[in-house]
Amino acid sequence: MKKLMNFGKVAGRLIAAATLIFFLTHLTAVAKRDKQYVAKQITNLKVDGNLGEWERAEAVAFDELKDVGAGLPKASDFTGQGKVAWSAKDPTRIYFAVEITDDKLQDINPPDATWWNDDSVEFMFDFDNGMVRESLVQWTLGANGKDLSAAAGKENTEWVLVNKGNDYIYEVAIDPTKPRGNPQFANPGKGKDFKAKDGLTIGLSFHANDCEGGSREHQIGWMPGGAWDALFYGDLIFDDEVLAVEPSGKLALTWGALKQ
Repeated sequence: MKKLMNFGKVAGRLIAAATLIFFLTHLTAVAKRDKQYVAKQITNLKVDGNLGEWERAEAVAFDELKDVGAGLPKASDFTGQGKVAWSAKDPTRIYFAVEITDDKLQDINPPDATWWNDDSVEFMFDFDNGMVRESLVQWTLGANGKDLSAAAGKENTEWVLVNKGNDYIYEVAIDPTKPRGNPQFANPGKGKDFKAKDGLTIGLSFHANDCEGGSREHQIGWMPGGAWDALFYGDLIFDDEVLAVEPSGKLALTWGALKQ
């Protein structure tokens, strides 16, 4: 009887240990944060500023105030939205479509020199879900369509910016496995082995900066809170569902219609 009881205790401990190992090894597939964005596959992605292939991707409004601003700006002054996608054909890339309305462009600084005081969009990642500042990596793309700052560089970023009046369309592909830009912000150990797959979860904050009068006036994004506070990131969850393009004859909803 004693042997049976001892066997039962050992078996119970083994089951508990196996359960703990299972949960620890599957942690990256579990949503941890307040918001989730499920990125679906788009197989015909081409970084050209034409967002036709994005029409079925979920759009999230940049309607949360982040580091700067006394309150949300008027939509006519500064507003935006963003989408995320991926493709199993090139799983080291994360694709973004961001649409911004800004009534005045500020572009007074060169890349990697107080770029935070120019209009831009930032893409920030917590690749290993450390949920601490030391885990974060930042890509910054200037609203002039040329400036690459922070970890962004020509080797790891393909992008096009289309500007029509007050409207700006960013189409972006970021590859964190490629060499990084500014060493101070590169954090090269984070995301160097990134490879998107079904169920993978990483932390994401993407947001836009509005600068006027020589300094930053507003920062708005998908998530509230500090851009460098990993607790205020959302979960970016990769899903292997493939989004089909809208059938011919149906009109896609335009950014102008969404703003109304």
